[in-house]
Amino acid sequence: MSEFHDRSSWHIETREPGHGEFSGPRIWHAYLDEHTPAHLVSAFLTALTDRSPLQRGMFERTGHNSAVQEPSPLRPQQVVDAHATRIKHLRAQARSARRQQTKPATIPAHASTAQPAARR
Repeated sequence: MSEFHDRSSWHIETREPGHGEFSGPRIWHAYLDEHTPAHLVSAFLTALTDRSPLQRGMFERTGHNSAVQEPSPLRPQQVVDAHATRIKHLRAQARSARRQQTKPATIPAHASTAQPAARR
């Protein structure tokens, strides 16, 4: 039994295809516990489920040996532009998330305009 059995957590892993009931060797894994900020969990799961192709150099060693490698139909400048656009979008998301975290609590309008009751 895991030492984290009573805590909220996610363990995500990918494995080589196995044979029958047996899983193949693990390729990579991630562990997110209850202290992982929600916006990071959301960003991780969004990236994990993104079906668009991942751009890598043709012979980079960061890919798995079963990854399909084919030349990109994009020109080098298009790859740079797409990367710059993605970075700009991520920065905007991060700024928005920081603003949401630092906004002061709003006071309901009726509470701030209420006059104290007169004493008799």
